[in-house]
Amino acid sequence: MAQPSFRHAWKSGSPPPGFEFHRRSITKIDPLTASAHVLQDMLTAGEVKSADLAEHYISRIEQYNGYLNAVFQYAPGVMQRAKDMDEKRSQGTVLGPLHGIPILLKDNMCTTPDLGMHTTGGAVALIGAECSSNAEVVQKLLDAGAVILGKTTLSELNFNRDSHLPCSWSAVAGMGQSPYVKGGVDPNDNAGGHSNPGGSSSGSAIAVAAGLAPIAVGSDTDASLTAPGVRAALYTLRPTLNLVPVRGVLPMAHSFDTAGPMAKNPRDLANLLDVLVDPSTTKVPSGGYVSVLDQSWTGIRIGALDPEIWQYPDWLCKPEEAATQQIIRDTRNAYARVRSLADSFHENVELLEATEFMLNGDHSIYTIVADDFEEDMNGFLSELTKKKFDDLRGMVKWNAENVEEALTKEYPGQDKLTGALETNLSVDARNETVSHYKRIGASFDEILKKYDINIIIAPGDCFFCQYGPANGYPVAALPLTTLDFNGRPIGIQAIAAAHQEPLLLKFMSAWEATFPRPVPHGYGDVSPNDHSL
Repeated sequence: MAQPSFRHAWKSGSPPPGFEFHRRSITKIDPLTASAHVLQDMLTAGEVKSADLAEHYISRIEQYNGYLNAVFQYAPGVMQRAKDMDEKRSQGTVLGPLHGIPILLKDNMCTTPDLGMHTTGGAVALIGAECSSNAEVVQKLLDAGAVILGKTTLSELNFNRDSHLPCSWSAVAGMGQSPYVKGGVDPNDNAGGHSNPGGSSSGSAIAVAAGLAPIAVGSDTDASLTAPGVRAALYTLRPTLNLVPVRGVLPMAHSFDTAGPMAKNPRDLANLLDVLVDPSTTKVPSGGYVSVLDQSWTGIRIGALDPEIWQYPDWLCKPEEAATQQIIRDTRNAYARVRSLADSFHENVELLEATEFMLNGDHSIYTIVADDFEEDMNGFLSELTKKKFDDLRGMVKWNAENVEEALTKEYPGQDKLTGALETNLSVDARNETVSHYKRIGASFDEILKKYDINIIIAPGDCFFCQYGPANGYPVAALPLTTLDFNGRPIGIQAIAAAHQEPLLLKFMSAWEATFPRPVPHGYGDVSPNDHSL
């Protein structure tokens, strides 16, 4: 297997075989705004080739990833894969809207040794591990003709190694940086503070926002798609539980885990969802998910949560009064606009607050995460053909024996791993915990019925998203504006009932037609060594 670029190696540059830096400038493409479906139109028209697109995005990665730290490793065969897709197209074979389109994968998705990439989940302990087969989502993308550029950085082990780690940090790759935030991550900020790009699908979100790839795939247990999606001004979607297969994706908890798309617009999101979803698990629209994108507000009935109540707690996001007031103001202004467009709109609906998920001093959802994790991680490890240990207990021991590499001076703990080893709920305790979060989750359906609405929306910076895993419901993230004080995006979250992906995509299409997506101002013009953004 070709060796990937590990932590800090980007500064010396390590482009994949066959890449020629700036061989051809594609002047028609602005990578900060370029959509995968527009690139597909250009490929169809013969204006560009997939190999040109691959080189274009690799050039971007070579220029800017040293600062952004969004892409962890290249797929060594990316250029040959792009040429193969060009050859298929020249012979009249097009596998779909992703044929020949560059895409990035979160580095928790298994790829076989022939693709030349490791699957580390950001953990040093998993460097060198080899998978016996591609994750199902990876194979679906390959079958659809996508060109995998490489893998992205993430919050280590899906933000599940230690409770003191910030979002977007891993021992393997270090800290990811938002292309929007002036001055980068504040070292004194909280784990999910205003300067942080959010996690755990951090690198995927950063890369798409910064134009290092047109689209990407991430995963989600609770907010791992939506939180970084909001912080990168993207459209993202956590699908209904079990719609997208997660076999071969490094787990956190089978009770909640899923994978999903990240894009700059709803059409790319829909095209990705058409590939990722297992059609046997749901009713996909006859024309595919893209067929529902009519930009119309007809049939959309909204309930909105109070932005003065629904905010991140201070322990996660350090308060900044100017930011808080702007989020409230911009969110209310958006609500007012939606009120004038949707079929119905009810503001400040009284959904139970996310603190109600607490049970006996612990968060009921995360109690189940801790209870699931050891079994799920052991199952994942059992599928690896090359590894340093056989189970989670072995990983904890390996980390403790390799402290300098695995448990760095910055963040030396692994309390979430040891906590999972210590969690072994009785049948009665587990049933009580599950019943509790499901009872709180049921208040969502009660609000839908009470107000005759089909979507509830809330500010992007709050734990409303937890109603997604609690109920197995889809959660969308949508962009809105950027904060005046440091430039980072703010957005909204939207949740609908199970299997209502078509409704949420229709809503996102109408939202896109109403609210322009902010892009990183001037970022495309900075030099590779300019970190001011």
